[in-house]
Amino acid sequence: MKLVLKFGGTSLASVKDIQNVAKTVSSLSNDNKLVIVCSAIDDITDQLIQISELIKKENKKDTNRILARISQKHKQFATHIVTDPKIQKSLLDKLKSDLSELEELVHGLLLLGEVTPRSYDYLISFGERLSISLVSFGLQQIKKRSVPLSGKQAGIVTDSNFGESRPLMDTTKIRLSKTIQDVFDKNTIPVVGGFAGADQHGNITTFGRGGSDYTATIIASCINSDEIWLMSDVDGMMTADPKFVKGAKLLKEISYAEAIEMALFGAKQIHPRTFEPVSYTHLRAHETPEHRGSRVVLEKKNGGGGGG
Repeated sequence: MKLVLKFGGTSLASVKDIQNVAKTVSSLSNDNKLVIVCSAIDDITDQLIQISELIKKENKKDTNRILARISQKHKQFATHIVTDPKIQKSLLDKLKSDLSELEELVHGLLLLGEVTPRSYDYLISFGERLSISLVSFGLQQIKKRSVPLSGKQAGIVTDSNFGESRPLMDTTKIRLSKTIQDVFDKNTIPVVGGFAGADQHGNITTFGRGGSDYTATIIASCINSDEIWLMSDVDGMMTADPKFVKGAKLLKEISYAEAIEMALFGAKQIHPRTFEPVSYTHLRAHETPEHRGSRVVLEKKNGGGGGG
């Protein structure tokens, strides 16, 4: 099958987590064509948002401290995830380039003392740019051909509504389907950064929090994938937040209408527009290797509740 797999930040929280992601992807790639979509590793987007607030306060010291922490964490992850000397050097060179660009942006914003909506999107997009390199080179470490692509590089074109952009689907489909097919033709697994694309002028844009799910369904729509799997650290979509409600149950199957309603009423980590591009296909939400997760379909086979 042609599958889109999305991994959230909690699935990329540690070296072991990322290695497990690589193993899962490697196993599935033997019989399927895969596109991998990744969020930033756990807590990195929050730290980038914190940097934006510190810039507004002209707090250079704390800004540089957090920036150094982000840099150190990714470099540390890289040296543990990839041990092959040649692949590790390529990964560290890629991270160095992206981190230098991030540092230049932050220092420029500190000089200006302000963060515009456009520069804010550019700033917080770096979490995904960094995580996809860790995952992609992690796949190379276990002998799988892979390439990291930002949303912009993949061909996701949006309007210029920074912070809450929408994809221009006709243009995106043309560009993205060609990019992904070119990667597939090289027997390579694309690892795409979630959450962000670029407007028609090339400016980085973001979809808002939870936007990596939206990226996954946009890609799935453009390449006519058979299924999308939204991987997470929980079993699936639940009747309530299991952290607060002991009796919360797994919803084995729900309709798109129900899933959209859950998203609109604040279901954690689900972008309200996630399901817009994929009403034609099936979506497995919060799939894990050990659990079948929740299946989101156009219409449920039974007329009753979601099960569980």
